[in-house]
Amino acid sequence: MIVRRIDLPAWDISFWRSALLTLSLLPLLLWQRRTLLIDVRNAGRALFASAILLAGAFVAFILALGLAPVANVLLMFGATPFTTALLARLLLGEPLHRHTLLAMAAAALGLALSVAGSLQADALVGMAVSGIVVLCMSGNYVVVRHRRDVGMAPAIWLAGLVSGLVALPFAHPQSVTWSQLPWLLALSPGQLAGGLLLYVTSLKRIPAGRAALLGLLELVLGPLWVWLFDGEKPADLTLAGGLVVIGAAAANVWLDSRSGR
Repeated sequence: MIVRRIDLPAWDISFWRSALLTLSLLPLLLWQRRTLLIDVRNAGRALFASAILLAGAFVAFILALGLAPVANVLLMFGATPFTTALLARLLLGEPLHRHTLLAMAAAALGLALSVAGSLQADALVGMAVSGIVVLCMSGNYVVVRHRRDVGMAPAIWLAGLVSGLVALPFAHPQSVTWSQLPWLLALSPGQLAGGLLLYVTSLKRIPAGRAALLGLLELVLGPLWVWLFDGEKPADLTLAGGLVVIGAAAANVWLDSRSGR
């Protein structure tokens, strides 16, 4: 909803979102500098890998929103838990339960319905770009899961720096106006930095299954806010596919929690 209110090209939004993220996290990094140095010394490669993957997700997300309706972009994120499970199986040797495989099949059906709707709405390219976000975020979750002992704030800051440098050659930073600055601040220090830090903090306090289930609310609330405030109504097939994907992901998270994962 915030992105829709910033009258700037996607590359400009991506640059300012990343630049403001790095500035807003600097006080936190200075406050935790001793812990930060220890984390960098002990897990520098993991932090760097996480940063590169997050940077890819940051840039691709804004570009996808410029190419497709919000509902189509967020619907693709419903595949993230399943992509993460596959990568964790391949790279970390984590078990892949039967109910997860069934949920993947159901989610694939939901995504197929959504793609059919996207062909009618000319949003297929945007969904393909949002698929890059899914791959990057899934890879990052695997890195974080592998190094749970390390704080991820340095990786988030470096991701903002890298994504800002990637966007800079395609952006025109001088074109931003004072009226757009409040929305950019709400988008970057507010929605991005605040959301990521709260999510990482929550993972240390509640079960992962419950956190994943709460994360699915983004798939529901994002399109709902844009529909209510901007009149961007999803196509019928997109809605049908979204219900299937969200239902499959929610069922998988619930069954994971019952099996003790």
